[in-house]
Amino acid sequence: MKKERSVWEYFWYALYAFAGLGAEIVLIGLVEPALFGKISISSYTVGQSIIHWLMTILCWGTITYMLVRCGRTKLDFQVISNTRPSRKGILLSGVLVLACITANAFDWGVLKVIGEWRSKDLLLFSFQYIYYIFEVMLVLLIVVYGQKFAESLMRKRSPVPWGGLLLCCTWGMVHILSKGSIKTGIFTMLFSILFGEIYILLERNTKYSYLAIALAFMI
Repeated sequence: MKKERSVWEYFWYALYAFAGLGAEIVLIGLVEPALFGKISISSYTVGQSIIHWLMTILCWGTITYMLVRCGRTKLDFQVISNTRPSRKGILLSGVLVLACITANAFDWGVLKVIGEWRSKDLLLFSFQYIYYIFEVMLVLLIVVYGQKFAESLMRKRSPVPWGGLLLCCTWGMVHILSKGSIKTGIFTMLFSILFGEIYILLERNTKYSYLAIALAFMI
């Protein structure tokens, strides 16, 4: 009975990471109206946007730290893995990263990083990308814990990107509502599955996986 509960803890930790991403909604809906008044986030001044990103980054950073630490102390699971991926895995994951970058460019009409740069000044661009850095941390945690959950249930390692599928059904699917665009949501859902596959191809090395997913997401 104890073992079964432990298996489901991995699933809950993946959902905790997803809920952590939702902390931004709490800031926008409750905290920031008290600070800035009832204005749309699209109408924020530069200062208000930076405050929003700083508070979000603080929340996401704290939640990431707690999920990694609690995984180690409560589940005896080392989230940060330094396994050595094969050359084939690195090559194939690189192809998937390029596919994501290409799809992003198709959606934006230009490389995402260039589009972000053109739409913001240096200060806003810098904070936007720091924000993305922390977002990817929680995205990766959903993949890691989701994959560990599925493999613990099956009691074996699996080539199926279960973590990516869970990411698709959470972070990916919610983009349909948060962005108000079915196309953006579908792109994000597809990216989610590819992120899970990148994690598998890189032999579950979290450092390499984080770098690859960050490049795929931000460029």
